[in-house]
Amino acid sequence: MARSFGSRAVAALAVLGAFAAGCAKPDTTDTKGPVGSMVDAAATRHGVPTDLMLAIGEIEGGLRLRPQRSVDADDNVPVAGVLELRHGAYNSLARGATLMGVDESTLESDLARGTEAGAMVLADLAHEASIEETNLSAWAPVVETLSGYRDPADRAEYRSRVFTLLKYGGALKARDGETITLSAHDEVPSALTLAPPEAHVLGAPDYAPAIYFPTSCTNKCDTTRGGVTISMIAIHDTEGGWDASVATLQNDPGKSVHYIVDADGSRVGQFVPESYTAWHVGNYYYNQRMVGIEHVGYAAQDAYQTPMYVASSKLVKDIGMRNSIPLDRAHIIGHQEVPDGNLIPESSPPCTASPASCTTSPNYGGAANHRDPGVHWNWCQYLELVGGGSCKCNDASNLFNCSLDGTLMVRCQNGTIDIQQCPYGCVTEPNGTNDKCADPPATTASSTSTGISSTTSSAVSSSASVTPIQSTSAGAGGAGGASGLGGNGTHGGCSCSTVGGDDTSVGYLGVGIAAAAVSLRRWRRRRHARAMA
Repeated sequence: MARSFGSRAVAALAVLGAFAAGCAKPDTTDTKGPVGSMVDAAATRHGVPTDLMLAIGEIEGGLRLRPQRSVDADDNVPVAGVLELRHGAYNSLARGATLMGVDESTLESDLARGTEAGAMVLADLAHEASIEETNLSAWAPVVETLSGYRDPADRAEYRSRVFTLLKYGGALKARDGETITLSAHDEVPSALTLAPPEAHVLGAPDYAPAIYFPTSCTNKCDTTRGGVTISMIAIHDTEGGWDASVATLQNDPGKSVHYIVDADGSRVGQFVPESYTAWHVGNYYYNQRMVGIEHVGYAAQDAYQTPMYVASSKLVKDIGMRNSIPLDRAHIIGHQEVPDGNLIPESSPPCTASPASCTTSPNYGGAANHRDPGVHWNWCQYLELVGGGSCKCNDASNLFNCSLDGTLMVRCQNGTIDIQQCPYGCVTEPNGTNDKCADPPATTASSTSTGISSTTSSAVSSSASVTPIQSTSAGAGGAGGASGLGGNGTHGGCSCSTVGGDDTSVGYLGVGIAAAAVSLRRWRRRRHARAMA
């Protein structure tokens, strides 16, 4: 079966289209903020183009990482610095630690030191290839190597995204509201912005919409289930961006998973067939019985987006249908709920307490006591989308809490889950008080000189507006239940160069759409030609 890149090309078009309208190319790069200044200083010290580091940091999502992070040595996707150094086919994290003379965990926990290491890795690769700092286009092979992808087509696709951003520039969203203006580089040849996908025989995913990333099972998984029937689904988060996560999960030994869903729901990837036993929950009894799904995100951040829940729920429904798995809370569990076989029997039931209790119990989270997806995963909203059953009362508070996107609120009352849809948005209230659905907008008619127009005024505050795509929370925590729900916050709208949200790419121009469209048309023609052959 031929590997399909159609979903990837369509996703690229969608990203480019979101930022195309009405934007002019920026002439100069502005790095006055703390993140921009940090990157510029590291790049300057090591003779690396600042704009190249900024572009990679935007593609990776590393510009939005916190300055200090608590890291776990057993994290599935360890990343460091704005470049998100990782354990890929090229182990940039190990190389960075060697060049800096520190251990990897130091780079993972300290963004500035991780970024410094990233600049050193780039400089090291450039030195090996005799690349001049000022020749931006010459850095293309370095970017492909840094990606950590194993497959040449994946490396080329990654490079095309980085150089598209470099060519057209834009406003990059860094942490804490900082905006970095990246200048346009007209000298970048259009060829570097294109990666015409080549269909090649490598296998096919179990879930048709998934991008297939063929992964060796050597020291990563087992190619059978040992006669055991699949009966459960495990929910994880990656603790790294899409590219770092894919490169790591495809190449890093000792760990594997079946699927990955991107933070905005735009793409799903598969690494190994569902018939394989992936090593993902630190409990072999459960591994043999589970399909594992990673979600790009961070357990400590209240930022899981509704489009990701939607994409994941579609995947879960497909897995459940093909494997006859009941789609309820007893069969769809978080990594944090898997027994630690070193302390209690491996075959013990999952943790049934609240997410907050499960994440702090030493008996759960598998052998390494993983805490993902954490207290911010909205089980009630997620199971509502899956449609097979309800969340459990321990997943909710006894007071109504708004979902992050403001489309519903949930509580547990008298042992029963109560979910209220909020068509006009959800209003967060102070802790200890029920959140509430916003009232319908008040409509009043006002005549113009022609007597045929009307105006509408809304009583809904901006903090209760509903933006189901690319939303991010900046609001209070609602009633603050054990599940970590609450606070739909504010949602940024798409402007010339920015979209509200911590995991969005910005700054592409309309000409990039044409380039991506050409790539997509070429791929479709090749696929059609092969099909007709």
